[in-house]
Amino acid sequence: MSVCPCRSLDQNKLPFEECCQPFLEGKKGPSTAEALMRSRYTAYVVKNIHYIADTQVTVKDEVFDKEEALKWAESSEWLGLLIKNTQKGGVEDKTGIVEFVASYKDKETGTELKHHETSLFTRENQLWKFKEGHIHGGQPVKRLEPKIGRNDPCSCGSGKKYKKCCGA
Repeated sequence: MSVCPCRSLDQNKLPFEECCQPFLEGKKGPSTAEALMRSRYTAYVVKNIHYIADTQVTVKDEVFDKEEALKWAESSEWLGLLIKNTQKGGVEDKTGIVEFVASYKDKETGTELKHHETSLFTRENQLWKFKEGHIHGGQPVKRLEPKIGRNDPCSCGSGKKYKKCCGA
């Protein structure tokens, strides 16, 4: 048994099997917004994207990109979760707000990054669901192509140096 990735009640070091696994397997639902937040983080760690999709509010004409979420989960080494603040989200509440920082390392570049978000959760039919989130500082940008240097040929194909063409 390994310690749950969410590090819930860190001093107790709950094993995954007793902490988030029952949520991810649908055996029970988290009783608080924070517990749902922790289990969603754990779902990214163990690459259970179906759980991420199943635990969010369905919005008409909005599609959750499972493929993109899985790509992010697989390309990241998850380093830890810090809950900074919670508002409401208890067993008797209808809504809750959780501010958190998820730390991870990009496997390709080795760069350590932090995903800082404040998320709104709502209870639907006695089940907590993620409704929306506000990312602090914008999302980290991952460059797909190498950066063009100022003395490199311009990518537009003009034959000029980048600094004298599109970089001017």
